[in-house]
Amino acid sequence: MGIVLNIVVGIVGGFLGGWALPKVGLVFGSGWIGFLITAFIGAAVLLLFINLLTRGRSR
Repeated sequence: MGIVLNIVVGIVGGFLGGWALPKVGLVFGSGWIGFLITAFIGAAVLLLFINLLTRGRSR
């Protein structure tokens, strides 16, 4: 994937992490560092999932 699509997927993953992680009981605090960690985890998981789905496809 290109850098623009990775950025978009990262932003969407950040929102999904902010929504999903508290629902499963993972809260990293209420400050901006906690929000940053939550968004990073959500973005990393979504990027990993999308990269696994698109692996092996030729362009």
